[in-house]
Amino acid sequence: MTTEEPPRVVFDTMVFLQAVGSGKGAAYAALQRFEAGDFRLFVSRDTLDEVRNVLSRPEIRRKLSLLTDERVAALIGRLESKATLIDPVPRRVVYERDPKDEPVLNLAIEARADYLVTRDNDLLDLMREDYSGAAAFRIQFPSLIILEPVTFLAALPPG
Repeated sequence: MTTEEPPRVVFDTMVFLQAVGSGKGAAYAALQRFEAGDFRLFVSRDTLDEVRNVLSRPEIRRKLSLLTDERVAALIGRLESKATLIDPVPRRVVYERDPKDEPVLNLAIEARADYLVTRDNDLLDLMREDYSGAAAFRIQFPSLIILEPVTFLAALPPG
């Protein structure tokens, strides 16, 4: 009997924000599936720093009352203890369309992730046939699938 390795996954910062900030929805369900051990989640020091920074911004806290110092600290603590840390993350790709997305793309590539979960159209477009930069990316990294949380949940085996 062989056991298949669980999927390797990277979340972008907004998935963490939506999960912790709302406590419901697909991003929250995806985080719950990680907590249940249904996949391996990969993070970097940059990821953790960005999550901490974004989830602590006063303008975001005003909009999402569930975001408290305690909830953010608990999330970071769970990620530090349960997720797989890759540090440093080498710069393997340059993404001129949105350089701010390079760290999460490079993390997914270095982690040999099966899935990069995001709602960022600049990243999602890398999977589109009609986006000019997508074909070269998909040829170079054929095993990486970039998708939204709802689609990601549907791709996971039942938990």
